Amino acid sequence: MTTARSSETAPATRGAAGPRTRTAPPGHRLVRSLASTTARLASWPVWLSHAIVFGVFARLLFASSAPFAIPHVETACGQRPPDVRVFTSAADVTGFLSACGAAGRDAYRFLQLADLLYPMVFGLFMTASSALVLSRLATRRHSLLALAALPLLGSAFDYVENLCAWLALAAFPGQPPTSHLLGLASTAKNVTFWASGAVLLCAIAVLAARKAKAIHATA
Repeated sequence: MTTARSSETAPATRGAAGPRTRTAPPGHRLVRSLASTTARLASWPVWLSHAIVFGVFARLLFASSAPFAIPHVETACGQRPPDVRVFTSAADVTGFLSACGAAGRDAYRFLQLADLLYPMVFGLFMTASSALVLSRLATRRHSLLALAALPLLGSAFDYVENLCAWLALAAFPGQPPTSHLLGLASTAKNVTFWASGAVLLCAIAVLAARKAKAIHATA
């Protein structure tokens, strides 16, 4: 009798526990979080605001005679700053600062001050551009929007590069160990931004092909 009662109550106990809920792996949660965040940038008004800020900032930084502009630093130092090179060795960083002289190093400091803002300005512009295009392709696969966050990784590498530049300026004429990281951060930054640009161009091409196909089908 005792055995029978135990077997009768066992199913009820299992039923009371209910089915176990499955928790998403951390990687999936991260992708969903990135997709939800970038989705907020996928609108024309948001894109336009970031495009205007980026356009003004890029014009001042790359094509003006402002004290923080890259052309001014190139004139003062006689060469391109490490920030716009694909890779720079520690010896190249020290050589650049030596060639700049006191006036050139001051110009490079002004550039670094401007570069406190530029990585985020450019990263947000690229993220908004990618989100705007990918949101029209990822109507059924919302997780694809996470790719729009790739430029922000490039911005993070850009800030690592800037930190190494500040440390090199502070230690000159010495050479801090972080000068070896400056070139690696520059390479990582450029590769990441190139990859995000490739994603954006491919997404635009696919979207254009879809629209052309839809127009041809209705013609």
